Amino acid sequence: MNLTAFFKYYIDINFLNLVFSIILIISSGAFWATVNFSSLGILIGFWGYHLFKEQEYYMYYNLGFTKRKLLLLVWITNMLISVPILGLIFLFQS
Repeated sequence: MNLTAFFKYYIDINFLNLVFSIILIISSGAFWATVNFSSLGILIGFWGYHLFKEQEYYMYYNLGFTKRKLLLLVWITNMLISVPILGLIFLFQS
């Protein structure tokens, strides 16, 4: 697996995801922003990537990545980041 290509995709997808999550921190709090980061925000990032950089999927396909595989890897990575953060939020919230 080409990790450099995956991390470029990961950063591109999570740019819009992080922007949306920061807006949620301001309006709804850290818990919902973290939940959004690991779920709905990925779809928002995917939608933005589809609108602005759709042609780059050919490069990823040539490297052996399908859209499904890329989204699954982004979701797993975001879950691995979000679960410890949610644990810290619950720990320090009380």
